[in-house]
Amino acid sequence: MDTVSIDRRQFLRSGLIAATLVATGRLPLLGVQVDGGSSIDASTGPYAAKPIRGYLRGFSPAEVPLRKRRQYSLTYDIIHWGVTNSRTGMPANSVLGQVAIKRKMAKDRVMYDVVQQTRIGGVNNFVEAEVTCKADDWNSLRQWKLRTYHGGPDGRIDPLSEITEKGNCKNGHIRIDSGRSPYGYAAKNPVVTQWTMLDFLIRKADPALNVTFDLLQDLSLFKPNQSLFYDGLTNLKLKGGQTATLQTYAQIGEGILPIHYLLDVQGRPQLITSSILSWALITTKQKNA
Repeated sequence: MDTVSIDRRQFLRSGLIAATLVATGRLPLLGVQVDGGSSIDASTGPYAAKPIRGYLRGFSPAEVPLRKRRQYSLTYDIIHWGVTNSRTGMPANSVLGQVAIKRKMAKDRVMYDVVQQTRIGGVNNFVEAEVTCKADDWNSLRQWKLRTYHGGPDGRIDPLSEITEKGNCKNGHIRIDSGRSPYGYAAKNPVVTQWTMLDFLIRKADPALNVTFDLLQDLSLFKPNQSLFYDGLTNLKLKGGQTATLQTYAQIGEGILPIHYLLDVQGRPQLITSSILSWALITTKQKNA
């Protein structure tokens, strides 16, 4: 599916709609499983996939295996959930950009390179991160460098938009320094980002899973006490009449809307869904360990 640009006002409006649905208890992200594989409204499909129903009509799961699961890369489409089309009854999904995550091992540490690009309101937004993690089950954060910036349609970078930060996490103490005003947080659980925690699921996914962690979203926003647990099987209808049954894991916690991770039998997170922004796996690459 081609990347498209949406109007900034439309993006903010859809966010307001999502917030309103949450406030009224009508956002169909977590619910009680029923025979139709859904909760609130079985006619619109499984609740874990509702935000991307339109996108799924053109989606085929990425199929490259992750055998040794030590060095690999994952690339995801970033999908926006817009206002439902009144004619088709389907959400107006559009692809805002992509995020590429590369993982490699080096003795007592794990390293991630992240490149994320989105286009909103005609502006290209970039996030680049170099993350060094501990070689523990969580790949919990050790230190990192983060660079964010944006550019216009001509491809030029706006120098005033550029922000660079360095950070580290030692014994639960998180420190972030942008060169002006350092700030920090105190963590009581393993600390991960949305980019690095996928590896935990790749290696540890199991129906008995029920764990707690702290999230440093975008390596900047601290969201403690996140719970991750198994949430059953989700049946999906995909491109060309394909069907897929994916293991579903749910994340809930402070400062977030519910997030669902949908994994295939190889343990690959094929889909990550949450309110107005979701991810869909489009490529995987395996390197020899």
